[in-house]
Amino acid sequence: MLQSYLKIALRNLWKNKLFTTINIAGLALGLACALLIIFHVRQELDYDKGFSKADRIFRVTMLGRGEDAQSWAATSFPTGTVMQEEIPEVTAVVRFHRLYPCQVFSYKAPNGTLTKFEEKGGFFADPTVTDVFDLDFVSGDKTTALTTPGNIIITEKMAQKYFHGADAMGKVLQDDINGVPLRVTGVIREHSFPSHLQFDYLVSMATIHRYIDDQSLANRTWNGFYTYVVLDKASSLPKVRSRLTDLTVKFYLPIGETREDIIADRLIALQPVKDIHLHSKLEKEMGLNSDITYVRIFSLAALFILLVAAVNFINLYTAQAFGRMKEIGMRKVVGATKKQVIRQFLGESLLTTLLATVVAMVLFKTAVPFYNELAFRPLYMSNILTASNLGIIVLLVAFIGLLAGSYPAWSVARFHPVTALKGKGNPGSSTNAVRKGLVIFQFVVSVFMIISTIVIYRQIRFFHNKDLGFDRAQLAGITIYGPMWQRFGALINDISQNPDIADYSIVSTLPGDRFSSQSLRPIAADPDQAFNNTRIMWADERLLSTLQIPLLQGRNFFNQMPAVKNKEFILNESAVKTYQLKSPLGQQIILDGDTGTVVGVVKNFNFASLHSPVDPLVIKYDPYRANYLLLKIKPGHIQAALAFMEKKIKALTPSGIFTYTFIDDKLNHLYASENQMSSIFKAFAAFAIFISCMGLFGLSAYSAQLRIKEVSIRKVLGASSSYIAVLLSRDFVKLVFIAILLSCPIAWWAMEKWLSNFAYRIPISGWMFVLAGVFALIVAILTVSYQALKVALTNPVKYLKAD
Repeated sequence: MLQSYLKIALRNLWKNKLFTTINIAGLALGLACALLIIFHVRQELDYDKGFSKADRIFRVTMLGRGEDAQSWAATSFPTGTVMQEEIPEVTAVVRFHRLYPCQVFSYKAPNGTLTKFEEKGGFFADPTVTDVFDLDFVSGDKTTALTTPGNIIITEKMAQKYFHGADAMGKVLQDDINGVPLRVTGVIREHSFPSHLQFDYLVSMATIHRYIDDQSLANRTWNGFYTYVVLDKASSLPKVRSRLTDLTVKFYLPIGETREDIIADRLIALQPVKDIHLHSKLEKEMGLNSDITYVRIFSLAALFILLVAAVNFINLYTAQAFGRMKEIGMRKVVGATKKQVIRQFLGESLLTTLLATVVAMVLFKTAVPFYNELAFRPLYMSNILTASNLGIIVLLVAFIGLLAGSYPAWSVARFHPVTALKGKGNPGSSTNAVRKGLVIFQFVVSVFMIISTIVIYRQIRFFHNKDLGFDRAQLAGITIYGPMWQRFGALINDISQNPDIADYSIVSTLPGDRFSSQSLRPIAADPDQAFNNTRIMWADERLLSTLQIPLLQGRNFFNQMPAVKNKEFILNESAVKTYQLKSPLGQQIILDGDTGTVVGVVKNFNFASLHSPVDPLVIKYDPYRANYLLLKIKPGHIQAALAFMEKKIKALTPSGIFTYTFIDDKLNHLYASENQMSSIFKAFAAFAIFISCMGLFGLSAYSAQLRIKEVSIRKVLGASSSYIAVLLSRDFVKLVFIAILLSCPIAWWAMEKWLSNFAYRIPISGWMFVLAGVFALIVAILTVSYQALKVALTNPVKYLKAD
């Protein structure tokens, strides 16, 4: 019986080549798209779940409790130690501190070859990191690798970069900027699973005393350390959280605050490590996290693509079934039961789905490199072809096969033998209504995705093109290393005379980077009034002219180099408003312990992401706190200016290297998640409309074939080819038009909800809906017109002669 079913199924697939091709191609494309998104989503959901203690690892955070208060991903150096002392359920603590902003490491081989690189991906770390985060050592002893000052463990990639395949153990990397030798005591593999914890090297925490003084390390308000704790068991979390308020009070009381002030201001909190990647947007995150919102959006996109492909199959397979009515009637007459007919059609459906899956896997493998470029987080075939993932594919195939085949099988099984043997179906039946409803559903999804793509694209374009309040064109940031300051005056003189450079400034932070956040209090303010922190930037007197930021009140800084004697501040409009400075000029303010004078106010400019409004910003005159040279390069002179800077800096500081970044690139990186979503939505909106049109093409071919005699009679009676084409097309066009009307309010609601996440956003305009609708209509008309014209241009005599 099974062999018979298989023969019949293959015969029917071969006989109806057009429908078979459309079915398999549509399902294959839908499955390939869905698999790409499913595995991307699964990878996003798997972040940090591979740690053996993942259920018990928590990051210690600092939650602000006041209005607009900041919450921090980092805490102070003593926080972890105090938690372990005060909370018995805490069994281990790991702290990380970033070597900021960057280091220059060098290695001199025995033959005299010097290898030198700038390194940005490193942390100081406690020795417990090797056990808590399951570091996989290629060489070295995990129990002692980070216990001694001057020790460093590096990744295999970093070992290859410096030692070119030679054994790295015991070799010394020189921290050129700080003059600290670091002995390699371990080489580790990268984690085989995704994690927010990304680094190229770890330096023993015992080494930090060579970089930071003990007074700073003891400061309980300096949130410079990422602290992780391990609980004895996951169920201890509620009990531990109930003690955190008292712990917060006890921790901060020694610095002179009252219990009430502490409780009202902040709370030490615990965040599950598995929640960080998708659910955390705190101040000073370790890296750029994703967002659960985009995971949900991509999941819906996968579901929509699958449903569109399944709807195609249902429609075309049901249409085919009506063409096999005589066969079904004959089977029933000779004794076939309803269950046997259902099994036959479900089997054919599963076979078609299986064939489509084979094609889908080929498409999937081909598309992975292109998808990796869009998604920025690579999918690897070795990670995909696992037992669990293959199980997902099998379940997906079974689900699609049964979903797509159930309704057609149920429909044909209900045919009455007499009606079936006559080869006639009831055009007013529920089957016809369902088919129309499925076509509408397909185009609702397609038009929704087109509208969403237009809105997302416009919002991303708005991000990239919005006037940020400063001139970001041709801006480059050159990294300054400590030893440069010894001969910095000569470099500045050379820059000022270079014809390729329009302007320059010395700054602590580049637009697009995370600006430091520090406490500020106007001296004239009420002592009991609480103020939130402000962003701070250290710079010289050329910052405003380099960025072309308008000065609204007061004056610019005066040049005080080589010795800064007067502490002066320039505030942005947001800072003036936040700190309620009605007459800001001349006001004395205390910024992180330093008292100085406000000398100017500048117009707000977007130095950070457009996701949020402009934060209060204080620019402090202090070039010696700078990390970058900010260059305004003349148009067409970029290569010449960079070559000049490289030559000068290499001569100025042999211990450093020449590194630069363009401000446009930094700002664009702030919207990586939105760029990713825009790119993926564009691709999958195109696939959705393409799959829908494949189904429409098949249905129009089927419909035209059913009405071929009617068309022939109309032509004999004088109907024109254009009239015939319109007649055959209008029913499908009506369905698409209904789909457009239904999709517009859904798309408007969804995009309004998405845009509400941004402080700066585009308005949703009517033309976006009109454009999407017109595009869908044109594509649909072109799709059905081919079959309509083909039938309209046929010789009527050929079909009128047929029985």
